[in-house]
Amino acid sequence: MNVSVNLTSQTGSHAGAAVPATVLYEFFRNDPSRNYVGAGLLDLLGYDPVGDEFDRAQGWGPLIHPDDADTFAKTAKTDKSTDQTTVDGTQKRATFRLRHKNGDWVAVEDCAISRTLATGEVVTSGCLTELERGADLSSCDGKVSPLRNSDKLHKRLLDSLAEGVVVHDANGAVVEFNNTALEILGLTSDELTHKVPLRDGWGFIREDGTPLARGELPGRTVLVTGKREYGVVLGIKRPDDAFAWIRVNAEPLHNEEAGTFDGVVVSFADITDVKQAEAAFRERGLLYRQMFSNTTAVNILVDPEDGRIVDASQAAEALYDFADGGLVGRKIPDLDVDGAPSLHKHVADVFEKGVLSFVVRHRLGNGEIRKMEVHAGVIELHERKYIHTTNVDITDREHYERMLTDANRKLDEERQRLNEIIWATNAGTWEWNVRTGETRFNERWAEIIGYTLEELEPVSIDTWLSHAHPEDLEKSEALLHGTFNSETEYYECECRMRHKNGSWVWVLDRGKVVEWDEEGKPLRMSGTHADITPSKAVEAEIRRLAQTDQLTGLSNRYQFNSMLSQIIEINKRFEKKIVLMLLDLDRFKAVNDTFGHPVGDKLLVEVGKIIKRNCREADVVARLGGDEFAVVLPLMEDVRDATIPAQRIIDEVSRLQMIDGNEVHVGISIGISTCADHNANPDSIYRDADKALYRAKNCGRNRFCFFVEGSCNDCSCIDAKLCGRNAVNPDQA
Repeated sequence: MNVSVNLTSQTGSHAGAAVPATVLYEFFRNDPSRNYVGAGLLDLLGYDPVGDEFDRAQGWGPLIHPDDADTFAKTAKTDKSTDQTTVDGTQKRATFRLRHKNGDWVAVEDCAISRTLATGEVVTSGCLTELERGADLSSCDGKVSPLRNSDKLHKRLLDSLAEGVVVHDANGAVVEFNNTALEILGLTSDELTHKVPLRDGWGFIREDGTPLARGELPGRTVLVTGKREYGVVLGIKRPDDAFAWIRVNAEPLHNEEAGTFDGVVVSFADITDVKQAEAAFRERGLLYRQMFSNTTAVNILVDPEDGRIVDASQAAEALYDFADGGLVGRKIPDLDVDGAPSLHKHVADVFEKGVLSFVVRHRLGNGEIRKMEVHAGVIELHERKYIHTTNVDITDREHYERMLTDANRKLDEERQRLNEIIWATNAGTWEWNVRTGETRFNERWAEIIGYTLEELEPVSIDTWLSHAHPEDLEKSEALLHGTFNSETEYYECECRMRHKNGSWVWVLDRGKVVEWDEEGKPLRMSGTHADITPSKAVEAEIRRLAQTDQLTGLSNRYQFNSMLSQIIEINKRFEKKIVLMLLDLDRFKAVNDTFGHPVGDKLLVEVGKIIKRNCREADVVARLGGDEFAVVLPLMEDVRDATIPAQRIIDEVSRLQMIDGNEVHVGISIGISTCADHNANPDSIYRDADKALYRAKNCGRNRFCFFVEGSCNDCSCIDAKLCGRNAVNPDQA
């Protein structure tokens, strides 16, 4: 910023009225090209201090308010009564309005002094001071009135400056300054004039951060060289760590009449905000550059006039891989397989729409052709428009998309086949969100238990729990935990579900975890329900046939052996007694020989009914083969209680039986044994009962006999002597 300051020599180069030490403008009557206007005034009127928008040669004339034109003319008029220039020291003061660059009116007070140089040139020096906004100018009479005190004008000129001003004499001593200078420098009057030492830590630095000695300051340089220093940027470092940037102008002062060097005027402005803005701008520029270049995005800057690439990111250079100089300088038509027509069309579209995305085919440095998805937009740099593009190589992506399309098509086909299989197998399906409990069933799932899916709404895992048999839930839960803990690959459980009609339906419930979380816990599970009620019925029938005597319907020997072992264990647990009765028909062979086997078979069936009828529900009745039967009586308090069913069976079997019109008469012998201790086993108890049965046969048949270790006691024989014989040696009976 320029501020012209004239210094009057202390030895006196001018006589008469004192000349102000500083001015904000200087107008030369005969040579307007030398006119000077300070930066502060230009800023007041809205003009760029370093630009050429303001016509300094014309001064304020074109900007005067029409109503104030006469006032301004009278103030600026030169006294020509004697055809001489105005007398030196003529002081003028006036108020008028000037047009701001934005069209507003600015009211100012003009304080000026005119003087005549030795060359005859008339120079008017002064300052404009903005009045309070909205000030009434009607009181201005348009007359020129002299300032009564030129020192007052001098002070007002200095203190009204927005810039700091420091004036040095020819020896470098500070002879004048304004308050703005003290504020910007952070000094006191005594420190600036060196009446007291400067505080430690105060000083200047250059823009590059290096310290600047006081002897290297612009004002000192002008004292030595006599040449003007303009626009020097310095940093001020204060003891309180405050910091400011200033732009300094230093101009030599000459006494034009005497032709002597009078000193230096230094003006400076605080440009800290400007420097910060510049730093921010540079930072943004650097950031943009890094965002443009140091990224994985393929960024290209294109001159739309000829398609020339003016800039490219590192990723773009790497993708296109031109060994002979890279991308910059090449033209888009050289890359585009479709050439210039494609470029012209896309440039026109981008300029029309501002932003545009399109697909082109580019040829890489190695000759390979790749498909590019281009995202383009218009940007402006240095008052020129360019097209910025981000190119995405979609060649592989399209290949993958085709593969994905094929995979989806195959997946749809597979899903269709799966649906057909599910439909053909008549299986119900389910999906279970293990974490939320949300569950989905198909219609068949509901049909298996006699419902429609709508009747079961809303469905959840509770739908399954409410219909499953309570006895099967524990087993199902155990199997599920095994799958959740990865002990089994999939879950499978046969369980019962209550049908809508109240019956129980057997289903085969199968499923697998299809999604796990990061901690290895199940998220989702899918599976099927298959109605296995018919197969369960077949299985039950097969099991029944495997465990049942086909003639009598009683348990067979296999089932008898199995049940005997289980009952022995149950009796041990409850500390009860178990009784085994072995039964064998007397004179059965004669029946077969006399009446034939069909009659004998029907007799066996009838005997089986008699035995079953005279036993408890919990007793196990079996036909072991031929005419031999067995009864297991569990949980007996007293083994002698077995005499009651034994005697009833003997009495009923020994009665006359009518079989197919034939009178058949047989008897039955019974051997009874029990567990002698808790160490008994099926073989021993069977062996003991068999011995007792043998004794009953020897005692005359059609009777029962108990086995006690070493003897056969409590026999129903008529001959008491036979009862006392040792059952261990039946051959001696």
